Amino acid sequence: MDKFILLCRALRAGESLADPATWKNRQLRLTAILTILYFLVKFIPVDLSPDDLNAIADSIALLGGLVNSYLTVATSEKVGL
Repeated sequence: MDKFILLCRALRAGESLADPATWKNRQLRLTAILTILYFLVKFIPVDLSPDDLNAIADSIALLGGLVNSYLTVATSEKVGL
């Protein structure tokens, strides 16, 4: 429960995580990995229907967007919820 409270506190304006530089680097790596996964799902031929492939690719994009948004807000003292 304490970790959840800390995660929520990091989203407030004027708060940031202890080491923003480390989190920004992780954020960039995660974004690159999710982008590669997105393109792999879209362009590698597999035996799935186009609708299934689009659902998988969209899920990857959604997950990446949510994580990226959280990390952007949590590692900045200038923006918050």
